[in-house]
Amino acid sequence: MNETLNAAAQMGDIDLLYKHLQVDPYLLDRIASVPFINTPLHFAASAGHTSFATEIMRLKPIFAWNLNQYGYSPIHLALHNGHYRMLYRFVEIDKDLVRVKGIGGFTPLHIATQTGKIDLVARFLSACSGSIEDVNVWSESALHIAVKCKQFEALEILMGWLRKSCHKHAQSMEKRVLNWQDDKGNTILHIALLNGSPPQVVRLLIESNIDLNTKNFEGSTALDIAKNNNETQQVMIASEIKDMLVRAGALRATSVATTPLEEDLRSRICLEERVAIYITRLRRRISNDTRNALLVVAILFATSTYEAALSPPGGVYQVDAEPPPALEKIARVYQENHNNHHHHHHHNNIGGVGKVVMRVSDFFWFWSFNTCAFYLSFLMICLLMPRGRVSVIVTSPLFLFSGCYVFSMLVISPSYDLGVASVVLPCILLVLYFWVASAYIRLAKKLRRYRSKQEDRSRFSGGNKW
Repeated sequence: MNETLNAAAQMGDIDLLYKHLQVDPYLLDRIASVPFINTPLHFAASAGHTSFATEIMRLKPIFAWNLNQYGYSPIHLALHNGHYRMLYRFVEIDKDLVRVKGIGGFTPLHIATQTGKIDLVARFLSACSGSIEDVNVWSESALHIAVKCKQFEALEILMGWLRKSCHKHAQSMEKRVLNWQDDKGNTILHIALLNGSPPQVVRLLIESNIDLNTKNFEGSTALDIAKNNNETQQVMIASEIKDMLVRAGALRATSVATTPLEEDLRSRICLEERVAIYITRLRRRISNDTRNALLVVAILFATSTYEAALSPPGGVYQVDAEPPPALEKIARVYQENHNNHHHHHHHNNIGGVGKVVMRVSDFFWFWSFNTCAFYLSFLMICLLMPRGRVSVIVTSPLFLFSGCYVFSMLVISPSYDLGVASVVLPCILLVLYFWVASAYIRLAKKLRRYRSKQEDRSRFSGGNKW
């Protein structure tokens, strides 16, 4: 009965399929229990019967992921036999079929890249963006295959998709894919130079987000390979490629300093790393609900303290108000001790319009508590904001907001010293903030470097359906 069912698949006869199922309802289940076999979907894919294949996939979706004894899935057979209409139908039904791995770990995207079918490359990428991360058993991605097989149009499509992709993790994926190393440690730039790719291809890679100074497992950088290519390439082309690499900042392997992981872990922790580690652990201990609640409280504190700077207790002197005698004395003493006309003109309004009514000693305590509360809430907002470019976009206006606070305190301050302190203190806090932020960024990069290899390996070669 299996043979007659396979014959029905080769003819695309859906009625005959259901006649067999009427006789034996468990027929497809028994076929699915065999690990490596040509299922009816394999025969339909080879023959190009799209309707029959669609019906089989509806009845038994697992057939689309099964490999036959030769290591091919139905979508691989449709691709090898040129049945592109069926390929499109497969991808419409299940876009993840673009990631199914056949013999050697080759996905449909790998094969389309290898054969230069640029329309299929574009269709597969648009259907399943994660397929660009898949690698074969030689740890080669689609970009490696495009460069190795000199399919430069397919390479341009792959590179263009990486540049124009706008999904959540597009930037990190672009960097990861471009710098991925095969089982010999070669990136796509290494392979391009080893295979004698033309200068325009090398220029395309140099202008991307690729690391020019990555070493392969032989300890060679891209510039080392380029300098050894004089015998395999024309001297003029080799010289042009070397000049491009040098201008882009490529280095010889002897000039690239690398710190072994074990030495990095044994090194002492400096103060800025301790601060960054504390902040990292604190951020990870806070749940999303708690973070949202704290953000609301911090924003309320920031707006309240800013409002207090605009409307201090007792208000400020108006145009028709007379300054108190104590402030007139401060202004007179200052004028007597400073002969500079500019400073004299600037400070003869101490105690005048816009200055607070309260005494200098009272203003000192108001200024101290209000400023501390404002900047603590400001730092809390920066700490609780999620990482990434969105955080940078959101926190950038906060610095302008703090500048408005400084200007307000400077205007209402009845004392020149407190006015100067209103400018100096935020500058000190700003320097400390950027110092901690830089330490936090360096620590984050170091932690990513520690786990990048293991995570990338599992991301590229694992987690895909079979």
